[in-house]
Amino acid sequence: MSGKLVILSGPSGVGKDTVIDGWQARNRNVVRVVAYTTRAPRPGEVNGVDYHFTDRSEFLGKAQTGDFLEYKEVHGNFYATPLTDMIKLLEQGKIAVLKIDVQGAISAMEKRPDALSIMLLPPSAEELERRIRQRGTEDLATIDKRLRNALEEIAQAHRYHHQVINEDLTTTISIIEVIVSEAK
Repeated sequence: MSGKLVILSGPSGVGKDTVIDGWQARNRNVVRVVAYTTRAPRPGEVNGVDYHFTDRSEFLGKAQTGDFLEYKEVHGNFYATPLTDMIKLLEQGKIAVLKIDVQGAISAMEKRPDALSIMLLPPSAEELERRIRQRGTEDLATIDKRLRNALEEIAQAHRYHHQVINEDLTTTISIIEVIVSEAK
């Protein structure tokens, strides 16, 4: 049985993790492919669950040996999609969800044209800024950088198969479920 590969992107603070968690709670076949990163864990994040947290040396070694579908440097840290984990989920017939930034998503779409790509968008720029500031996990310089990057990422929404505005969690998940179920 072959699963479905879904690329889910969106600017920082748009609610990607919340949407994926809610979708997984509604559908047991939805599995997020746990990405690798060199950034430090945020409070409450668990290694191997939220990300595979690693140092730059180990990360770059894995990149050189072809362990990643794609990898990019974003906000001063590296992020990557583990190729073997993704393939195993697809072979199990799962909906393998790649939560990837725009740079990595474009690279992944080129390598996996079978992937269904969805850009998650905020209801407004003001709401996005509120969500990022509400996190309380970054300093002002990092928040400003994330907001600038968000505008650049949103400008790339046309490169995705679908764009979904994340205003209401239940509605957002329902829309994504319909998109995925109708995908060939």
